[in-house]
Amino acid sequence: MPISRELALKILRYLLDNSSFYFPFKIVCINFDEDDELYDVEISQEMLDEILSNGEFKDFELVENLQHLDLQTLQLMSKGFIEKIIYDDALNKIETAAKEYKNLWKRDVCESVKIEEYGFNEFLGGKAEGFEESLEILKEYISKNHI
Repeated sequence: MPISRELALKILRYLLDNSSFYFPFKIVCINFDEDDELYDVEISQEMLDEILSNGEFKDFELVENLQHLDLQTLQLMSKGFIEKIIYDDALNKIETAAKEYKNLWKRDVCESVKIEEYGFNEFLGGKAEGFEESLEILKEYISKNHI
């Protein structure tokens, strides 16, 4: 899975600070050939310093390394899968609500002089906009957090 340089650095810093934490992935730098010693990013302060100072370290990937699945690792992996399912379900529900309210809103009623008809139509339009904005916010959050 491709990851940004910034995320690779965050992961590396976290793993250095939490040496007992099992991370079931290897970080590799795809700017180097697999035979190159710089391809596999080792968890060390020297490697962190090298990445920070060397502009050749640009593109990274996480590669599965499931050698030891302890309880904490399984819980974290399960949480990720469950969040994916829940977020997808939430996205679908919000998108459906936005479409339903958008379909109920009528452009021609925006010119109505009947205050109740006009007000209800504005209410429907506001609900549609609210759900559309919520959908955008949630999608942005998911995208930024790679969920």
